Order: sequence, then structure tokens, then C-alpha cells
Amino acid sequence: IDVRMANMQNLWYTLTHQWNFARVVRLLIGLLILWQSILNHDGLMISMAVFFTSMALFTTGCCGVGNCMTDIDKTEQETKTIQYEEIK
Repeated sequence: IDVRMANMQNLWYTLTHQWNFARVVRLLIGLLILWQSILNHDGLMISMAVFFTSMALFTTGCCGVGNCMTDIDKTEQETKTIQYEEIK
């Protein structure tokens, strides 16, 4: 029972915290696609809309977990070791 409560608390935290502009835009786009696909009775688009909406709700994807950032220190070290030769 304790594990279930911890999982529910983690889920509630994910749904209610760390909202930013990009996450809200993804949610709105997913809901708009869902609404339009329900009106058109398009099953494939409904599944895609549910996928995109769930990505926004549960912060999954590349930008949700912070994998889009680069390590600045590492890139500065790599650029300092490069030697350039002038070709005439």
C-alpha cells in the first residue's frame, strides 16, 4: 500500500508542478487535435492526440527530462584544444 501511495504522490506532483510555456502549448495543441479528431471520427488522429496530450501531462519526451541541454564546460574544453591552420 505504501508503494501505491508513493506512486500516486509522484503522479500528482508530475501533473501539478513544473508547468512552463512549452508544456502548456503542447497540452493545448494535443487537446485541439483531440477535439478535431473526435468531431471527424478519425481513430488514428485520436490516438495521436492522446499520445501528444499525455506527453504534455506527464512531461515525457526530450525536453521534459532535460536531455536537450548541452554541457557548457565540456564544449568549452573541447574548443580550446582544437588547432587551426590557415590555408592560402
